[in-house]
Amino acid sequence: MSFDALFRPGRIGTLDLRNRVVKSPNSSATANMDGTVGQRTVDHYRRLGEGGVGLIMTEYTYVDDDASKAIHNQPGMSRHEHIAGWGWLVDEVHATGAKIGLQLAHGGRQKFLGTAPIKSASDSSWDYVEAVAGVIPQPVTVAEIDGIVAAFGAAALRAWKARFDLVEVHAGHGYLITNFLSPHTNSRTDEYGGSFENRSRLLIRIIDAIRASVPREFPLSVRLSVTDYEPDGIPIEETVRLCRLLEQHGVDVLHASGGHHATMEWEVSPWFNARAPHRWGWEKFRTEVSIPVIGSGSLVSPEIANEIIESGSADFVSLGRAMLADPDWTRKAAENRALEIVPCIRCNDGCLHRGVDKGRSVGCTVNPTVAAEGRFPLVPAAVGKDVVVVGGGPAGLRSAALLSDRGHRVRLFEADELGGMLAHARGSVVKQDIAALAEHLVHEVERRGIEVVRARATVADLVASAVDSVVIATGAPLREPRFPISGPIPVTHAVRVRAAAPLSGRIVVIGGGLQGCETSLRIAEMGDAVVTVVEQQDSLLTGDEVVYDVLKLPQFMERAGVRVRTGTRVTAVTPEGVTLVAGGDTEVVAADTVVLALGRSAASGELADGLRAAGVDVHIIGSAARPGRVYDAIHTAFFTARLI
Repeated sequence: MSFDALFRPGRIGTLDLRNRVVKSPNSSATANMDGTVGQRTVDHYRRLGEGGVGLIMTEYTYVDDDASKAIHNQPGMSRHEHIAGWGWLVDEVHATGAKIGLQLAHGGRQKFLGTAPIKSASDSSWDYVEAVAGVIPQPVTVAEIDGIVAAFGAAALRAWKARFDLVEVHAGHGYLITNFLSPHTNSRTDEYGGSFENRSRLLIRIIDAIRASVPREFPLSVRLSVTDYEPDGIPIEETVRLCRLLEQHGVDVLHASGGHHATMEWEVSPWFNARAPHRWGWEKFRTEVSIPVIGSGSLVSPEIANEIIESGSADFVSLGRAMLADPDWTRKAAENRALEIVPCIRCNDGCLHRGVDKGRSVGCTVNPTVAAEGRFPLVPAAVGKDVVVVGGGPAGLRSAALLSDRGHRVRLFEADELGGMLAHARGSVVKQDIAALAEHLVHEVERRGIEVVRARATVADLVASAVDSVVIATGAPLREPRFPISGPIPVTHAVRVRAAAPLSGRIVVIGGGLQGCETSLRIAEMGDAVVTVVEQQDSLLTGDEVVYDVLKLPQFMERAGVRVRTGTRVTAVTPEGVTLVAGGDTEVVAADTVVLALGRSAASGELADGLRAAGVDVHIIGSAARPGRVYDAIHTAFFTARLI
């Protein structure tokens, strides 16, 4: 299909854009410690521009040297010395044909460094930040507010001097301005607290200061949360009033998102949340203003992005993690190559859990080159080899495509369905992102014409074929139960549960790790099932899961009606049901189907050992090397394929 609506020219104030696609701000944490821009940052943004996007919004940038810096290696625009590096970056992006805007921010109570001073509207603390060093936010004084307002104005002027095309104020996601806007974090009793007019005063003063500091033709954007999704937080009615007020004060475009860091399931929506979760909100105010609106939040596919523009829901679409996954998202969509887009799976693993949250630069589960653009080129092999990839899961599929691109003659052995552990997601709404990745990986193998052998690879067959190298991507075997199973109740593994063959009735899922939890959601959406998850540990998700899954997935399970029994051990499956032991008490729970979600065991090295003994070059990737997640499969596939 075509995505014509995305590629209509657009206009923000005086700024003409080649299309309606905006790169949403993502923290890359690639700047120098003093906030200056270096080669890694320039390479990152230039690569995004090369992908065909109309407008790039930089990551949030601090405005003063007091308390506005929020995170390690964050860029700054607090001093004159910051202009030169940004100017270099702007020129590099402009050379790609893209426009670029600078986002200005004050960290407020979300100063992830945890160091004093932390300044906010009130002393309302977020335990995640407070746990770093025990620092509690200090309410900013009126004199400090005056300084912050001036700092935003001065930083905007520096952005104009650096020849940015636009400047944006970050007034969402729980940072300082949101701390004032939201009753959840603002308990002030002075002229900056209480009423809507008072709570919005800081933002309006900042807008006025910027308008007084830069030429009127320099476009000004405000990034805001439609709501912070707190019960006592920002109501949508106030957001609508705020948007009208911002237009009156000279704002040229509204960049809509939602949530804050304590409600991360809305700010950085994970796989188990809906796509486009804030659409309901920006549609409330788009008809109330005459300036354009940028819609943002999990718009990961060109189909949904195009529909938003085509329907008039928003004037532009903003994508963040999707362009970390594939910086060529825009170009591929323009050329109707949607299946070639490497899809963001909204796992928050590479970008956050193993990336920025660990004090590293940003990464990506499905794109190993993020923040390392140009450092790991995929070059033709010096000698083309006969290479066999054993296993058609994510690691095998990805490595086969990469090896083919390097000029090797590749055969892929897979006796079961292609997609491996990802195949369970096909047809599931809650797992649509993983399903999209499986479809993409299979498509890339098919597009290259790689031979797929529908058989189990053996040492004898591979040695007889005179193969040069073998990549083993067979995954890890499912862990089998240690309790007896007898009787007529159907028992299946979680990876065999399919939307195409829905389960119904009383379903008992044994295992409360990620596999058991995601399976319970898949079954719950089938509509005619009562799902109970049984976990012997005292809580769900006690392994090495992504922290956002640990914090929020149980809440979504509860909303879906999934019942949870923790601290409960399964001792048998009998004709009467599932026998449970908890606190010394034994009971039998009736079940129409039992689903095993017990995780995986270490893979056997038999195939690798046999091939090595025969003198074959062997490489083991993905869960065949060590049980892991999609991140491990894709990254080991990439770096191994580069070396063969």
